[in-house]
Amino acid sequence: MTSFLEACGLTLSWDGGATVVARDISLHVDKGETVCLVGRSGCGKTTILHALSGLSRPLEGHVLLAGEDVTGTPGRISYMLQKDLLLPHLRIIDNACLPLTLAGVSRDEARGRARELFARFGLEGTEEQWPSQLSGGMRQRAAFLRTYLMGNDAVLLDEPFSALDALTRTELRQWYAHMAVELGLASVVITHDVDEAVSLASRVYVLRGNPSGGVPSSIVAQVDVPRPADGESFELSHAFVDAKREVFSHLG
Repeated sequence: MTSFLEACGLTLSWDGGATVVARDISLHVDKGETVCLVGRSGCGKTTILHALSGLSRPLEGHVLLAGEDVTGTPGRISYMLQKDLLLPHLRIIDNACLPLTLAGVSRDEARGRARELFARFGLEGTEEQWPSQLSGGMRQRAAFLRTYLMGNDAVLLDEPFSALDALTRTELRQWYAHMAVELGLASVVITHDVDEAVSLASRVYVLRGNPSGGVPSSIVAQVDVPRPADGESFELSHAFVDAKREVFSHLG
């Protein structure tokens, strides 16, 4: 049985040229599941997201979405960058519904569809505020809502919590893990933070290599993260510590 989103043997370059950044990248994620890509700076994590999103075409390999080959086809998989990129001259509701208006939905209908989700995304009461009036965590929630309104069930997140303070980061990643299950999103997250990866994902892919030094990156390990029984604090559990130790052992 195939997964909802799959990368099959991707070989990638930065610009479609001769320099290979990553080789034989294969991963899979189902609806309602979050997986993380962990690796050191410069190892090609963002390049992998570009290929998955269709913004670039791999030298080799394929990207499959629900069994369909979407390699090099942008717009089929949502992509959220590290910064929220909210437009300062638009109110929060208009920032959130921007994917709908760009797709030709009338402003009133787009606003109505977005407004129905504000409470669910923890944004109730902010609809008519400006981005400058929101905290970093609330701005990121608005960016998540905008990403969701792109209408795709597969989502790529490029270090979405890294700009937040520690408490907000913990709160928001726990919230996102819950929402991804509730909304049935297949999520691929890249991060430098091993604690974050293990707390967020059901599976962590460890990427290692030095493309700038002529050594293409590859996935050197897949670490499955078993969850403890309901009610147990996962980040204090033996399963969390063991998975974290295993990820670090492969990072080198």
